[in-house]
Amino acid sequence: MIRRLTARLQSCPLWWGQCLLCRQDCQHQALICRQCQDELPRLERPCPLCAFPLPVDDAHCGHCQRSRPPWQRMRVLADFVAPYGRLIHDLKYHRKVLNGRLLGQLLADAVEPPWPEAILPVPLHWWRRLRRGYNQAEEIAHGLHRVLGIPVDRRTLRRTRATPSQTHLDRRQRQQNLHGAFAAPPLGYRHVALLDDVITTGTTMMELTRLLHSQGVEQVEVWAPCRTLEH
Repeated sequence: MIRRLTARLQSCPLWWGQCLLCRQDCQHQALICRQCQDELPRLERPCPLCAFPLPVDDAHCGHCQRSRPPWQRMRVLADFVAPYGRLIHDLKYHRKVLNGRLLGQLLADAVEPPWPEAILPVPLHWWRRLRRGYNQAEEIAHGLHRVLGIPVDRRTLRRTRATPSQTHLDRRQRQQNLHGAFAAPPLGYRHVALLDDVITTGTTMMELTRLLHSQGVEQVEVWAPCRTLEH
C-alpha cells in the first residue's frame, strides 16, 4: 500500500513542489519548472579553461593560450547575471539552502565526463562557517551529488586563517590576501573538482589548485554556477 501511495504522489505535479524562481508548480523535476529552466542564461561555446565565450566550439581563448591557468578544465553555467545572482545572494546571506541544491542540480547538467573522483567545496574558515551556519559551496555540492553521485569531500581542504572578504579587492590584493590561507594533507585522489559559488578573478582557485597539485593530485577541475572573469 505504501508503495502504491508513493507511486501516486510521484506521478502528481505537486510532488515536485514549487519552482524557486516563479513559485509555480514543478511538473518535471524538483525546485524548478520547465519554463524557468528553458529561459535560464547559459554560456555558449565557452573556453574549456576559463569559460570565456567564444565564436567556435572546442577552442581556447587567446588569454589562456598565452597564460594557461593551473587547473585542467573549468565548467560554469553562466555569467553572474539574473536569476543566478539572486539565488547565490539568498543562499549566502539569507539561509535559503534549497537554492544551493538547485544550483548544484543545474550545474550537474553542464558538466560532462570524465568524472572526478571527488568534489571538494572551497572551505570557509571555521569562524565564518560558525557565524553563517553552513558553507554555501557545500550546499551546491550536495545538489551535484544527488544528480551525479560523485562523493563530496568537505574535510580534506582547510582554511587555516580567517581572511578579509575579497569582494572589493583587486587581483593582486586577493593574491596577497589568500597566500598560505589553505592547507591539505597528501591526497589519494588523482582527479578532483574544486567547487565554489562564483569564480571572480580565479585567485582562490589558483591557490587551491597549486596546493592540490603539490599534494599529488594530477587533474583539477574548477566548477561553479557562475563566473565574472574578464580578460
